[in-house]
Amino acid sequence: MKRLSLVLVAALGAGCAGRSTPPATPAPAAAPAAPAEPATLRYTAGTSHYRFVSQTHVEQGMMGSADLSTTALLTTASTEANGNLGVAITIDSLGIAAPMGAADPAEVSAAAGKVVRLVVSPAGEPISLTPPEGAGAVVLQMAQGLREFLPALPPASTVAGTAWTDTSTTTTPNMGLAVTVKSTRQHRVAGWEDHAGTHAMHIATTATYTVSGTGQVQGQSIELSGGGQASSDWYVSAGGVYLGGVASDSSLVNANVTTAGMVIPIRRTTHSTFTKLP
Repeated sequence: MKRLSLVLVAALGAGCAGRSTPPATPAPAAAPAAPAEPATLRYTAGTSHYRFVSQTHVEQGMMGSADLSTTALLTTASTEANGNLGVAITIDSLGIAAPMGAADPAEVSAAAGKVVRLVVSPAGEPISLTPPEGAGAVVLQMAQGLREFLPALPPASTVAGTAWTDTSTTTTPNMGLAVTVKSTRQHRVAGWEDHAGTHAMHIATTATYTVSGTGQVQGQSIELSGGGQASSDWYVSAGGVYLGGVASDSSLVNANVTTAGMVIPIRRTTHSTFTKLP
Protein backbone atom coordinates (compact mmCIF):
# COMPACT_ATOMS: atom_id res chain seq x y z
CA MET A 1 0.00 0.00 0.00
CA LYS A 2 1.45 3.34 -0.95
CA ARG A 3 1.84 5.90 1.78
CA LEU A 4 -1.00 8.35 1.88
CA SER A 5 0.13 11.87 1.07
CA LEU A 6 -0.79 14.63 3.48
CA VAL A 7 -4.02 16.45 2.69
CA LEU A 8 -3.78 20.12 3.67
CA VAL A 9 -7.10 21.64 4.75
CA ALA A 10 -7.26 25.40 4.09
CA ALA A 11 -9.48 27.41 6.41
CA LEU A 12 -11.64 30.27 5.21
CA GLY A 13 -10.87 32.88 7.76
CA ALA A 14 -10.97 36.42 6.55
CA GLY A 15 -14.01 38.37 7.78
CA CYS A 16 -15.65 41.21 5.89
CA ALA A 17 -14.31 44.70 6.58
CA GLY A 18 -16.06 46.47 9.42
CA ARG A 19 -17.34 43.29 11.12
CA SER A 20 -17.19 43.55 14.90
CA THR A 21 -16.76 39.78 15.53
CA PRO A 22 -13.32 38.15 15.18
CA PRO A 23 -12.76 35.59 12.40
CA ALA A 24 -13.45 31.98 13.26
CA THR A 25 -10.49 29.84 14.35
CA PRO A 26 -9.46 27.48 11.51
CA ALA A 27 -10.20 23.82 12.12
CA PRO A 28 -7.06 21.71 12.60
CA ALA A 29 -5.87 19.73 9.61
CA ALA A 30 -7.01 16.12 9.60
CA ALA A 31 -4.24 13.61 10.30
CA PRO A 32 -3.56 11.16 7.47
CA ALA A 33 -4.86 7.65 7.98
CA ALA A 34 -2.13 5.24 9.08
CA PRO A 35 -1.40 2.43 6.60
CA ALA A 36 -3.02 -0.84 7.60
CA GLU A 37 -0.67 -3.33 9.26
CA PRO A 38 -2.19 -6.82 9.55
CA ALA A 39 -1.84 -8.64 12.85
CA THR A 40 -0.60 -11.70 10.94
CA LEU A 41 0.76 -11.98 7.42
CA ARG A 42 0.59 -14.74 4.80
CA TYR A 43 1.51 -14.88 1.13
CA THR A 44 -1.26 -14.47 -1.41
CA ALA A 45 -1.75 -15.89 -4.90
CA GLY A 46 -0.77 -13.76 -7.88
CA THR A 47 1.84 -13.04 -10.55
CA SER A 48 5.01 -10.96 -10.09
CA HIS A 49 8.22 -10.15 -11.95
CA TYR A 50 11.70 -9.92 -10.42
CA ARG A 51 15.29 -9.13 -11.28
CA PHE A 52 17.98 -11.19 -9.54
CA VAL A 53 21.60 -9.97 -9.44
CA SER A 54 24.41 -11.79 -7.63
CA GLN A 55 28.18 -11.21 -7.36
CA THR A 56 30.46 -13.94 -5.96
CA HIS A 57 34.17 -13.86 -5.18
CA VAL A 58 35.95 -17.19 -4.67
CA GLU A 59 39.49 -17.84 -3.41
CA GLN A 60 40.84 -21.39 -3.74
CA GLY A 61 44.18 -21.45 -1.97
CA MET A 62 47.11 -21.73 -4.37
CA MET A 63 44.68 -22.24 -7.26
CA GLY A 64 43.93 -18.52 -7.28
CA SER A 65 40.69 -16.54 -7.20
CA ALA A 66 37.72 -15.97 -9.46
CA ASP A 67 34.74 -13.64 -9.74
CA LEU A 68 31.31 -14.69 -10.96
CA SER A 69 28.21 -12.62 -11.60
CA THR A 70 24.68 -13.79 -12.33
CA THR A 71 21.72 -11.79 -13.62
CA ALA A 72 18.27 -13.28 -14.15
CA LEU A 73 14.76 -12.10 -14.90
CA LEU A 74 12.06 -14.22 -13.28
CA THR A 75 8.28 -14.44 -13.42
CA THR A 76 6.42 -16.05 -10.53
CA ALA A 77 2.85 -17.32 -10.63
CA SER A 78 1.40 -18.41 -7.29
CA THR A 79 -1.84 -20.34 -6.89
CA GLU A 80 -3.60 -21.93 -3.92
CA ALA A 81 -2.82 -25.63 -3.57
CA ASN A 82 -4.60 -27.61 -0.82
CA GLY A 83 -4.00 -24.96 1.83
CA ASN A 84 -0.51 -24.15 0.56
CA LEU A 85 0.84 -22.18 -2.41
CA GLY A 86 2.07 -23.63 -5.66
CA VAL A 87 4.72 -21.28 -7.07
CA ALA A 88 5.86 -21.60 -10.69
CA ILE A 89 9.07 -19.62 -11.27
CA THR A 90 9.83 -19.08 -14.95
CA ILE A 91 13.40 -18.13 -15.88
CA ASP A 92 12.75 -15.45 -18.49
CA SER A 93 16.45 -14.82 -19.06
CA LEU A 94 19.76 -15.82 -17.48
CA GLY A 95 23.22 -14.34 -17.83
CA ILE A 96 26.39 -15.62 -16.16
CA ALA A 97 29.81 -14.00 -16.34
CA ALA A 98 32.39 -16.50 -15.09
CA PRO A 99 35.89 -17.83 -15.85
CA MET A 100 36.18 -20.09 -18.88
CA GLY A 101 34.67 -23.50 -18.19
CA ALA A 102 32.73 -22.50 -15.07
CA ALA A 103 29.40 -22.34 -16.93
CA ASP A 104 28.43 -23.96 -20.21
CA PRO A 105 27.18 -21.14 -22.52
CA ALA A 106 24.77 -23.56 -24.21
CA GLU A 107 23.20 -24.48 -20.85
CA VAL A 108 22.92 -20.81 -19.87
CA SER A 109 21.21 -19.99 -23.16
CA ALA A 110 18.85 -22.97 -22.83
CA ALA A 111 17.71 -21.82 -19.37
CA ALA A 112 15.28 -19.26 -20.83
CA GLY A 113 11.72 -20.52 -20.46
CA LYS A 114 12.55 -23.23 -17.93
CA VAL A 115 10.13 -23.46 -14.98
CA VAL A 116 11.04 -24.28 -11.38
CA ARG A 117 8.03 -25.42 -9.35
CA LEU A 118 7.74 -24.97 -5.60
CA VAL A 119 5.14 -25.83 -3.00
CA VAL A 120 5.37 -23.62 0.07
CA SER A 121 3.25 -22.99 3.13
CA PRO A 122 1.36 -19.67 3.31
CA ALA A 123 4.20 -18.48 5.60
CA GLY A 124 6.82 -19.30 2.95
CA GLU A 125 8.16 -22.58 4.39
CA PRO A 126 9.41 -24.75 1.50
CA ILE A 127 7.61 -28.09 1.19
CA SER A 128 8.82 -29.39 -2.16
CA LEU A 129 10.84 -28.36 -5.21
CA THR A 130 10.58 -29.75 -8.73
CA PRO A 131 13.35 -28.65 -11.12
CA PRO A 132 12.71 -28.40 -14.86
CA GLU A 133 12.79 -31.67 -16.78
CA GLY A 134 15.99 -32.18 -18.72
CA ALA A 135 17.70 -29.20 -17.11
CA GLY A 136 21.49 -29.02 -17.20
CA ALA A 137 23.80 -28.52 -14.23
CA VAL A 138 23.55 -24.70 -14.36
CA VAL A 139 19.75 -24.65 -14.17
CA LEU A 140 19.65 -27.43 -11.57
CA GLN A 141 21.97 -25.46 -9.32
CA MET A 142 19.90 -22.32 -9.80
CA ALA A 143 16.72 -24.27 -9.07
CA GLN A 144 18.11 -25.43 -5.74
CA GLY A 145 18.96 -21.81 -4.91
CA LEU A 146 15.30 -20.89 -5.47
CA ARG A 147 14.05 -23.38 -2.87
CA GLU A 148 13.67 -20.55 -0.35
CA PHE A 149 12.72 -17.89 -2.88
CA LEU A 150 10.03 -16.54 -0.52
CA PRO A 151 11.41 -15.35 2.84
CA ALA A 152 9.96 -16.85 6.01
CA LEU A 153 7.08 -14.91 7.56
CA PRO A 154 6.52 -14.67 11.33
CA PRO A 155 4.36 -17.54 12.61
CA ALA A 156 2.19 -15.14 14.59
CA SER A 157 2.49 -11.41 15.33
CA THR A 158 3.88 -8.91 12.84
CA VAL A 159 4.73 -6.37 15.55
CA ALA A 160 8.25 -4.92 15.38
CA GLY A 161 10.64 -6.96 17.53
CA THR A 162 8.88 -10.28 16.96
CA ALA A 163 11.58 -12.97 16.64
CA TRP A 164 11.64 -16.66 15.76
CA THR A 165 14.14 -19.36 14.80
CA ASP A 166 14.09 -22.21 12.31
CA THR A 167 16.46 -24.93 11.12
CA SER A 168 16.82 -26.78 7.85
CA THR A 169 18.88 -29.55 6.28
CA THR A 170 19.19 -29.98 2.51
CA THR A 171 21.26 -32.37 0.42
CA THR A 172 21.71 -31.51 -3.25
CA PRO A 173 23.90 -32.71 -6.13
CA ASN A 174 26.57 -30.23 -7.21
CA MET A 175 29.20 -30.96 -9.87
CA GLY A 176 29.41 -34.64 -8.94
CA LEU A 177 29.24 -34.06 -5.17
CA ALA A 178 26.37 -34.68 -2.76
CA VAL A 179 26.45 -31.52 -0.64
CA THR A 180 24.60 -31.28 2.69
CA VAL A 181 23.90 -27.89 4.27
CA LYS A 182 22.56 -27.62 7.83
CA SER A 183 21.50 -24.13 8.84
CA THR A 184 20.04 -22.33 11.84
CA ARG A 185 18.36 -19.00 11.14
CA GLN A 186 17.22 -16.23 13.45
CA HIS A 187 14.48 -14.00 12.04
CA ARG A 188 13.22 -10.68 13.42
CA VAL A 189 10.53 -8.23 12.35
CA ALA A 190 12.57 -5.04 12.09
CA GLY A 191 9.41 -2.98 11.61
CA TRP A 192 7.03 -1.60 9.01
CA GLU A 193 8.43 0.94 6.57
CA ASP A 194 8.29 2.28 3.03
CA HIS A 195 9.99 0.05 0.45
CA ALA A 196 9.98 1.36 -3.12
CA GLY A 197 6.77 3.25 -2.44
CA THR A 198 4.95 0.36 -0.75
CA HIS A 199 4.18 -0.07 2.95
CA ALA A 200 6.04 -3.24 3.87
CA MET A 201 7.20 -5.44 6.72
CA HIS A 202 10.99 -5.54 7.01
CA ILE A 203 12.32 -8.97 8.00
CA ALA A 204 15.98 -9.17 9.11
CA THR A 205 17.58 -12.62 9.18
CA THR A 206 20.96 -13.94 10.29
CA ALA A 207 22.11 -17.52 9.82
CA THR A 208 24.96 -19.90 10.52
CA TYR A 209 25.43 -23.15 8.61
CA THR A 210 27.68 -26.15 8.14
CA VAL A 211 28.64 -27.77 4.85
CA SER A 212 29.63 -31.39 4.26
CA GLY A 213 29.81 -33.56 1.19
CA THR A 214 31.47 -36.38 -0.69
CA GLY A 215 31.82 -37.40 -4.30
CA GLN A 216 34.09 -37.45 -7.30
CA VAL A 217 35.12 -34.60 -9.57
CA GLN A 218 37.15 -35.39 -12.67
CA GLY A 219 38.05 -38.78 -11.23
CA GLN A 220 39.25 -37.36 -7.90
CA SER A 221 37.57 -38.36 -4.60
CA ILE A 222 36.68 -35.25 -2.59
CA GLU A 223 35.35 -34.66 0.91
CA LEU A 224 33.93 -31.26 1.88
CA SER A 225 33.74 -29.76 5.38
CA GLY A 226 33.21 -26.23 6.61
CA GLY A 227 30.56 -23.61 7.16
CA GLY A 228 29.59 -19.99 6.95
CA GLN A 229 27.36 -17.09 7.95
CA ALA A 230 24.65 -15.19 6.12
CA SER A 231 22.47 -12.12 6.66
CA SER A 232 19.53 -10.72 4.74
CA ASP A 233 16.89 -8.01 4.72
CA TRP A 234 13.60 -8.85 3.01
CA TYR A 235 10.37 -6.90 2.45
CA VAL A 236 6.79 -8.16 2.16
CA SER A 237 3.79 -5.91 1.55
CA ALA A 238 0.81 -5.77 3.88
CA GLY A 239 -1.11 -7.57 1.13
CA GLY A 240 1.23 -10.57 1.22
CA VAL A 241 3.37 -9.81 -1.84
CA TYR A 242 7.14 -10.39 -1.76
CA LEU A 243 8.90 -7.13 -2.67
CA GLY A 244 12.54 -8.30 -2.75
CA GLY A 245 15.59 -7.45 -0.66
CA VAL A 246 19.31 -8.09 -0.24
CA ALA A 247 21.43 -10.94 1.13
CA SER A 248 25.13 -11.45 1.94
CA ASP A 249 26.92 -14.73 2.56
CA SER A 250 30.48 -15.77 3.43
CA SER A 251 31.91 -19.25 3.91
CA LEU A 252 35.07 -21.28 4.29
CA VAL A 253 34.87 -24.88 3.05
CA ASN A 254 37.84 -27.25 2.89
CA ALA A 255 37.96 -29.61 -0.07
CA ASN A 256 39.98 -32.68 0.91
CA VAL A 257 41.17 -34.35 -2.28
CA THR A 258 41.74 -37.73 -0.66
CA THR A 259 43.28 -39.41 -3.71
CA ALA A 260 45.96 -36.69 -3.89
CA GLY A 261 46.47 -36.11 -0.17
CA MET A 262 45.72 -32.40 -0.61
CA VAL A 263 43.35 -29.99 1.17
CA ILE A 264 42.13 -26.92 -0.74
CA PRO A 265 40.53 -24.12 1.34
CA ILE A 266 37.71 -22.45 -0.57
CA ARG A 267 36.64 -19.00 0.66
CA ARG A 268 33.51 -17.55 -0.89
CA THR A 269 31.63 -14.27 -0.46
CA THR A 270 28.36 -13.49 -2.21
CA HIS A 271 26.07 -10.47 -2.35
CA SER A 272 22.63 -10.86 -3.93
CA THR A 273 19.74 -8.53 -4.69
CA PHE A 274 16.12 -9.33 -5.58
CA THR A 275 14.09 -6.45 -7.02
CA LYS A 276 10.36 -6.63 -7.75
CA LEU A 277 9.62 -5.13 -11.14
CA PRO A 278 6.44 -3.27 -12.12
